[in-house]
Amino acid sequence: MKLTSAIPFAFAFVALGATFSGSSTLPDEGMWPFDSLPLKQLKEQYDFEPSSEWLDHVRLGSVRFDTGGSGSFVSPNGLVMTNHHVALETIQKVSTPEKDWVEPGFSARLYGEEVPGKDLVLRQLVDVKDVTVEVMAVKAEGGDVEAKLTELCAGLSDEAKHLEAQPVALYDGNQYRAYVYHVYDDVRLVFAPAKQVAFYGGDYDNFTYPRWCLDCAFFRVYEDGEPVDSSKWFFEFETKGANKGDLVFVSGHPGGTERALTYDEMVMHRDLWTPQVVALLTNNVKVIKARMEQSEEAAFQLRDTYFGQMNSLKAFTGHLNGLLDEERMAIVQARDAELIEKSGKEEVKAAFDAIRAEMESLLAKHASSGLGDFQRMRGDMDKATKAVAQHKTVINKARFDVYGDKNYPDATFTLRLAYGTVKGYEAGTTKVSPKTTVHGLFERNAAFDNEHPFDLPQQWLDKKSELDMSTPYNFVSTCDIIGGNSGSPILDRDAKVVGLVFDGNIESLPGNYWFDAEVNRCVGVHSAIMIEALVKVYEEFGLVNELTGRK
Repeated sequence: MKLTSAIPFAFAFVALGATFSGSSTLPDEGMWPFDSLPLKQLKEQYDFEPSSEWLDHVRLGSVRFDTGGSGSFVSPNGLVMTNHHVALETIQKVSTPEKDWVEPGFSARLYGEEVPGKDLVLRQLVDVKDVTVEVMAVKAEGGDVEAKLTELCAGLSDEAKHLEAQPVALYDGNQYRAYVYHVYDDVRLVFAPAKQVAFYGGDYDNFTYPRWCLDCAFFRVYEDGEPVDSSKWFFEFETKGANKGDLVFVSGHPGGTERALTYDEMVMHRDLWTPQVVALLTNNVKVIKARMEQSEEAAFQLRDTYFGQMNSLKAFTGHLNGLLDEERMAIVQARDAELIEKSGKEEVKAAFDAIRAEMESLLAKHASSGLGDFQRMRGDMDKATKAVAQHKTVINKARFDVYGDKNYPDATFTLRLAYGTVKGYEAGTTKVSPKTTVHGLFERNAAFDNEHPFDLPQQWLDKKSELDMSTPYNFVSTCDIIGGNSGSPILDRDAKVVGLVFDGNIESLPGNYWFDAEVNRCVGVHSAIMIEALVKVYEEFGLVNELTGRK
């Protein structure tokens, strides 16, 4: 799973606002800001009460990769863990055809041997300021809200101290925050496995489960020429990892959701927008693949771009399949009707009616649009967005008045905490286990006669006899995630690393629009396989000692 910047227009029609599922949130649903966690629900459901120290620790231990992913500090010496596919853009930039570190992997076993990432910036959230009162006062007077936010953030920023504040609008402008980040721009690559191991199964297995991917990578953060002292906030490694039924947490940066769209907006997405995006991505993939086949140089230069486009294609295809689910769409329609009823205001009903009319007009205008009309359609969608803006304001205010902040806001690529349990699920008529094992990896490899993309590097085949076949490999939990969460740590009650988020299952792709507790699953790399592979396959003893605190 990857929040990709390859098609930024795909989020041009996102209406960020309050999400809700009735009077209370479904179990394990939600990507929660740290200052509005469902603490009562956590206590009642899991008998867990995070202390302020626990929350500060988790917040400071988490980092955002500005390239579109998440990560975490995992040692006292500035070591950061993320996904291989989050690191891939950086590894590609520092590779050359003569010295390629994408396919074979990379290892720097001594301080100073790490390779500096190009244009790589990490952000650590050090403070959150609620600026709602100040901004709302300006908004009430018809003033320039953006200018006020810029002013407030400038006052909280300090370049000399590497601090930068960014404005964050929540609940579609019913609340505002200034997020103060410590910015790290000296980030160096420490270790990455071979791409084939990190992305095992290739596009065939992407967004699927069961899965066998060692989708991890490690960086080290430097400041003033020295590794950052992260001893006060790093996450310790729990080498045994998570077990079935365990309560786990995901601390990361979900990129964007559209769960606040009205039913009629979702119909427009189903019948117009999403099919057009799928068609465009399908064409992009075809063109890029043809270019890659022209020369080895093109194949080298475009492989990360191809991966991003394929990833997006599968994601948007999943979005479309979700929107075609009549039962789920009926739930959204009922949700809108409930808000109209609970608000008791005629202007709220009128706002829904106005949006319906605008969406129907847009659909009628582009009923026969093809791929060549994409830009014109985008322009008309932008006009429609402006046309319904005032009606969205009425609806989102009503949502906030009725449900308040008891429900989480749509994702904004800012730090959120999700929680859930390690749990399998039912797919059709079969049960899916909560974990896979090393044995399953070699069984899959053998079943395909070591043919690509189910082949394994010779290094792994040579070490097979030394590996513990029962070691957990990947696992699933009910944590609510979306693109951008890639690279997030999966933590236990003690804030120890038990896994690493790298994907969602195919059933979770409609999670852009809603969360289905029965089948939505977060897929992670188990901490046990990371240690097992680092020791027995890669002999990265120094890295393992740093992760585990061994001398």
